[in-house]
Amino acid sequence: MRTLIRDCRLYLNGKIVENCLLVIDAPLISDFGVDHGLQLACDVEVSAKGRLLLPGLVDPHVHLRDQGLSYKEDFWTGTASAVLGGVTSVIDMPNNLPPTATPSDLAERMELAKGRILANVGFACKPSPDHSLNSKLAEGGAIAFKMFVYEHMDRGRLDLPLVERVLESLSKLDRVLMLHCNVKTSFSEVLDLVKSRRAFKLCRVEKGLAEEILAIARKHGARVHFCHVTCPRTVELINDYKGFVRATLEVAVHHILLDHSILNGLGPMAHVDPPLRSRSTARRLFDMLRRGMVDFVASDHAPHALFEKEGEDPKPGLPNLQLMMPLLMTQVKRGRLDLSLVLERASARPAKVFGLRKRGAIVKGYYADLVEVDLKRRLKVRSDILVSKAKYTPFEGATLVGVPVRTYVNGVCVNDDYTIVGKGGEGVVLMPR
Repeated sequence: MRTLIRDCRLYLNGKIVENCLLVIDAPLISDFGVDHGLQLACDVEVSAKGRLLLPGLVDPHVHLRDQGLSYKEDFWTGTASAVLGGVTSVIDMPNNLPPTATPSDLAERMELAKGRILANVGFACKPSPDHSLNSKLAEGGAIAFKMFVYEHMDRGRLDLPLVERVLESLSKLDRVLMLHCNVKTSFSEVLDLVKSRRAFKLCRVEKGLAEEILAIARKHGARVHFCHVTCPRTVELINDYKGFVRATLEVAVHHILLDHSILNGLGPMAHVDPPLRSRSTARRLFDMLRRGMVDFVASDHAPHALFEKEGEDPKPGLPNLQLMMPLLMTQVKRGRLDLSLVLERASARPAKVFGLRKRGAIVKGYYADLVEVDLKRRLKVRSDILVSKAKYTPFEGATLVGVPVRTYVNGVCVNDDYTIVGKGGEGVVLMPR
């Protein structure tokens, strides 16, 4: 199907160009540029009404749940949240039920996703010290591997020989090891640390774990990616190692826009792993992103059922996917972020690092993963507008701009006027190149 989008604004060569058109020969972009009013053959012609047309965001850190955790989220609701948030490709984390840890687990998860996903989905797997198992997972389509380091700690000490075997294996496969470099903390523990002004101790743990892993990665030439980094000194450490190690890092959107002062009012609804930091820390992280010291911005979309957030031991996690583009574009509108940085750090660079070929930019021959953004339309955040099964958000009551009024995935419109019109299956399972 050929779709012609007219009267759009495109961000080209560092500036916004008015009165443009873009042609989709699904699933690819076949042409774009200034519209000279020529008649062009197409099956569908739509007007963007002067709105901005951007590449869809690429979110390398989401938890889509499904299977044994489908009461929290499933492939359809998770990817519906994504496309309403301007996110067209995601990487799903492996802490599912069952965990994505064997070739059969991975194959089953991929098969369940097909025909149900509205956005493109790649799958990260749990790594093993067994190289043959990692090889089979890579051959089966693992985009990356994800290690939750607290699963390999005893009395506060990391099992370094195991980490070394894993990194040595993945370096041979040229696969990224994604790392959750934090210890688990309950909501009550977080509150105690905040009230006693000892939350900085968690930053010491994060930096210490990252330093141990970077040293091993340097030894083996391994590729490592640090998820949801929360502490400025950890950011500085990873940047210092970049001359010797193929390392990247991300910040989660809530860690740069929120701080632990909201715990007093929102309680467990703002509980997340790793926990929110102080206001000054959040501001420094935001500034580090602005200055180019952070590689990606991610959602860490981690939905839970309300009863799990309200129980005696509240689960950590926030359902952020639907708000990603508005949260970032609001910062652009306020002059706090450059549009070029958002497109680079939330789309182009994650696509490149994780090998998502022909995605993350508006280029002829690339997949038509596109978002039409209305910078004038306001979005009042309420829990009941979320299509996620997780009906809560720490951004409750915020007014955002940059609403994704249309989203195209592989050239097919799946969101029209901020309403899901896709049926599922428009997204594809992403395979490593």
